[in-house]
Amino acid sequence: MDPQKIIDISMELNDTTPEWPGDVPFSYELSVTIKQSGSVNIGKVQTSTHIGTHIDAPFHYNNEGSKHMNCP
Repeated sequence: MDPQKIIDISMELNDTTPEWPGDVPFSYELSVTIKQSGSVNIGKVQTSTHIGTHIDAPFHYNNEGSKHMNCP
């Protein structure tokens, strides 16, 4: 494999993205429109951090494990 080539394995987040059973599913809504704000559309995203393509720090499965901000 060419070391310069990046292969994107990201899952698209939408209303069909599976969530962990009992977890918060992904949702997006337009909370403010250009007409309301006078300049921009503003969106609201609601989901769990454990959805789609993501990484898990050791803390995910070990209360004493490192959190993302402490991982190298």
